[in-house]
Amino acid sequence: MQIKRLAAVAASLTLLGGLTAACGGSPDDASKGDFCDAMEKVNSSTGDDFDKAKDAVKDLADVGTPDGIPDDAREGFELLVDAYDDADSEKDLEAAIDDLGKDDEKKGRAFGEYYAEKCVGDLPTGLPTGLPSDLPSELPSGLPSELPSGLPSEIPSDLLSNLPSDFPSSLLTMLPSDMATE
Repeated sequence: MQIKRLAAVAASLTLLGGLTAACGGSPDDASKGDFCDAMEKVNSSTGDDFDKAKDAVKDLADVGTPDGIPDDAREGFELLVDAYDDADSEKDLEAAIDDLGKDDEKKGRAFGEYYAEKCVGDLPTGLPTGLPSDLPSELPSGLPSELPSGLPSEIPSDLLSNLPSDFPSSLLTMLPSDMATE
């Protein structure tokens, strides 16, 4: 299994829910900036290098979560930290994913939503907003109703006789029913 970008981490939080050991030892008074920076490090470390991702999650555990995080989101955070702490390989992480419960999936989703609300919403400013105002609001009405396909409308009558002798007969069933199958 390849863990991908943070969106996948947030999605895998949904999957990591079956893990029951909660670390509980991470701080719960991190600044929003420190928390978001640590999550971005997790985001940039996920991929083919499991050890790099595991180190980033350990750093996230050291930073902790901001004060006021909802309980279910905090538990989802702890599930993520514990999953990486307990896993020695991506295969171990896969095994943990296979042992999930619905309650823990909700906690993982809650943490992913919390992260998105706190950090992802802080997009850079100065980006273009809206579409140009001179775009047409309706499509033109004079478009042809049938577009030429460039394909012949009739299948050549000698098609079957020109097929190789080892042509799979099962594919002949895909031909139009009005063609003679010899």
